[in-house]
Amino acid sequence: MASRTPPTLTAAPAEPAPDRRQEILNAALACAADGGVDAVSIDGVRARCGASVGSIYHHFGNRDGIVAALFFDIFHDQSRAVQVQLDAAQGVEAGVRALVTGYLDWVVAQPERARFLFQARGAVAAGPRTPDLADAARRRNQALVAWFEPHRRAGAVRDLPCELMPSLVMGPVQSYCRAWLSGNAGPDGLPSPTTYRAELADAAWRAVRI
Repeated sequence: MASRTPPTLTAAPAEPAPDRRQEILNAALACAADGGVDAVSIDGVRARCGASVGSIYHHFGNRDGIVAALFFDIFHDQSRAVQVQLDAAQGVEAGVRALVTGYLDWVVAQPERARFLFQARGAVAAGPRTPDLADAARRRNQALVAWFEPHRRAGAVRDLPCELMPSLVMGPVQSYCRAWLSGNAGPDGLPSPTTYRAELADAAWRAVRI
């Protein structure tokens, strides 16, 4: 006699729970993309992502907390992206070029996030997370100095103070990207940094090579 036991139904996989924190940050970035950092507000963020005011305050404390959290998330993402390129480089010249092109490529790929970094830095520096900003900047700079130091000792780059090297290498590309993101350079704006990718990498290498 055939079994009357009904077949077992396989439950459909549960939908992943939404990351409310990230949704709030995405909404804040959209506000900033439309109107600058000053456009980031509790009401604006709530309207874009549907989060309750209580949820926003739970995750970030206040509006300044949102701005700071988004800034540091982007800052660390940018640092990781550049570090990946540096780690993959073979030799000191390739490493110097990777620092420049890794940074440039990240900016071009994510202009809204890059623009927010430039726009929000002053607000974060003036807020309660000033020590966190100083620490993050110091750590990134120390990582670059630590990378340059053995090459300097080996005579592969100029015998300059290693704390000067990041400014020599990254200063020009950061300056150009900032001007491009501002949209205020000339009636039609500056060409994309990609246009000068090779030139900026060449300039960085010339600044430190023997």
